[in-house]
Amino acid sequence: MALAQRKRVILAKLETTYGSDITPAAADAILCRNLDISPLEGSQVERDFIRPYFGSSGAIRVENYVSMTFETELAGSGAAGTAPEWGTLMKACNFSETITAAAITGTAQAPGTATSIKLAAGASAVDDFYTGMSVSITSGTGSGQAGEIIGYNGTTKIATIAKPWTTPPDATSQYSIGANVVYLPNSNFGTAVASTSATIYFNVDGVRHIMLGARGSCAFEMSAKQLPVIKWSFTGLLGTIADAALPAADFTGWQAPITVSTANTTDLNLLGYNGAVLQTLNFDMANQVAYRQLVGAESVLITDRKPTGNLSIEAVSVATKDWWTSVKNAMTGVFAVKHGQTAGNIIGVTAPKVQMMSPKYSDSDGVTMLDAQLAFIPSSASGNDEIRICCK
Repeated sequence: MALAQRKRVILAKLETTYGSDITPAAADAILCRNLDISPLEGSQVERDFIRPYFGSSGAIRVENYVSMTFETELAGSGAAGTAPEWGTLMKACNFSETITAAAITGTAQAPGTATSIKLAAGASAVDDFYTGMSVSITSGTGSGQAGEIIGYNGTTKIATIAKPWTTPPDATSQYSIGANVVYLPNSNFGTAVASTSATIYFNVDGVRHIMLGARGSCAFEMSAKQLPVIKWSFTGLLGTIADAALPAADFTGWQAPITVSTANTTDLNLLGYNGAVLQTLNFDMANQVAYRQLVGAESVLITDRKPTGNLSIEAVSVATKDWWTSVKNAMTGVFAVKHGQTAGNIIGVTAPKVQMMSPKYSDSDGVTMLDAQLAFIPSSASGNDEIRICCK
C-alpha cells in the first residue's frame, strides 16, 4: 500500500542518557513545515575484487546515521516565563535555558540617562544578567515607558536600553523586568551532559524511523511581510525502522506567530543606530555537527560554532550613518531587535558584539538597499554570549 506524504509527524524529547530512547509522546510533537529526512545516511567501502572479467564487486556499509531538516514558526509560549515548544530543540542545539518565572521589580536609582536606567541596589551583581530582557517603568518619572535591555553592568547596576527614553527615569521611577526565558549558546562537548541530545521519532503514514542522540544547529529568518521561522538541521544515530501506527500529536502548546512589520518588529539597534529600515534579517548559529564512529564509541558531537548573519537595510547618507568606516575599521557593536508586542509572544534577539562585513548595494522597488554580512563574536571573558534569545 502506498504511503501518504501528507500524513507525517515528528516527536522530539530530550534524552537523560545519551543515545538511549526516551520514548517521545503526543505532547512532544513538533509543529513544523518543509520537513525533509534522509533516513539512512552513511558510507560504504568498495570490495573491488581483481577478477578475469569486468563487473562490480559490491560494497559493505561501514556507518549508518540519520539527518533531518525542517522549519518551525518563531513564536512564544503564550505565557511569559514559560518555555516555548521549540525550547527542546534549542537545548539539543547546545543552548542553555534559563527561566525567570516571575517579574523582577524595584525602584530605580539616580541618575538615569536617555539610554539607561540604574536598577535598585539589590539588583544582580552579574554582568549582562538582564541583557535581552524588557524593563517597564510602572510608576514615577517616565511611567508607561518600556525599553529593551542591551547591556548591564553588575557593579554599577546600570542597564542600557536599545532606544532612548522619551523621559529618562530617576530615583522616583519604579520598574518591572518581565518574566522570561533566555537561551544562550554553550560549549558542551561529548555525551556525558544530560538533556543535550534528543530522541526524535519520524513517522510517515505508519512507518516509524527512530533517531537517537540527535544534535543539530538552527538558523533564524525574519523578513518584512513574512512569518519569522527557525530552520533546524539534526543528525542522529540510526535507531529502528519499523511499521508503527501514526502517533497522536498534541500541538496545543504551539502559538501562532505574527508577521514581521513596523508595528510588530521594533527596538532595532545596529551598532548604536536606531534608524535602520530593515527588509530582511537572518542569522545562523552554524554549529559544526559531526557524526563520529570508532571502535567502542558512536556519537553525534557539536565541535564548534561560528554564528553568522545577513541583513538588508535601506541605504542612508554617510552623514546619517557611516557604515563604510565601521566596516573598514572592523568596528563592533550591539545588535538587538524585538519581535512581538504582547507578553507571552515576544522574542528578543540581542548580540553584544557584532561586526558588519562585505557591504554592497542592491535594489528593492527602486530603493537603494545596503546588504551586509554579520559576524557574532563572544563578548565576555567566559564566552557563550554571542547571541541571546529571550522569550518574554
